[in-house]
Amino acid sequence: MFNLTQRPVRRTAIALSILSLLGAAGCAATASDVGTTQHHPMAGMPMAHGARDHSMMGQDHAMPPGMNMPRTAFSEAEMGMHRSMMMATDVNTQRTWARKMIAHHRGAIAMSQALLGSDATDAEIRRMAQAVIDAQTREIGELESWLERHPG
Repeated sequence: MFNLTQRPVRRTAIALSILSLLGAAGCAATASDVGTTQHHPMAGMPMAHGARDHSMMGQDHAMPPGMNMPRTAFSEAEMGMHRSMMMATDVNTQRTWARKMIAHHRGAIAMSQALLGSDATDAEIRRMAQAVIDAQTREIGELESWLERHPG
């Protein structure tokens, strides 16, 4: 009935047909999920209860897709630091680095101030937060001084 030389070709054709059907079934499942993940690229990942669709502290707009993270005492400082770091650019790499580091250090200061303004009672962690404020303030001064001495 079948020629022996046709068998491998037929098996290959059947295998490819099965793979095509499986692939189509997978695409159909993915397509049906698009509506649920379109605005939440990280849908399906575990998140803290109530963390979805909340706006940023102090902001009138929603978090960017995929950034629906639990809000903490540090959220405003973190978002401000990241925004500032992204905006800190200059005419050359050295000045850009200095400006980004200033934004980063200001974020560290803001997070440390948030800790000190919180219910944190551990003396050691409060001491470390104050040390961060002192060191980062000094380093911001050094970076700003360098920027003044090295204009673009």
